[in-house]
Amino acid sequence: MWLRFSDIAMGDDEISMLRRVHAYACSFRELEPDSEHGVEVGKMLFHLYQKGVRSELALMQMLTAGDGPAAPEAG
Repeated sequence: MWLRFSDIAMGDDEISMLRRVHAYACSFRELEPDSEHGVEVGKMLFHLYQKGVRSELALMQMLTAGDGPAAPEAG
């Protein structure tokens, strides 16, 4: 399978959007973006983007569906 440069190149607007989505997903999951788990979220985000998901809202929803901060332990 051949890829064109335009298939993988990203402009400033796209990079800014991906940064916003990453920051949002990490915040939602209560992760530091540079932590090991934050990096994993970034990998998932980039994978989704490469697969053709280009909507900021769709990416946010996909990265936070069913996830979130852990519930506090019952005392």
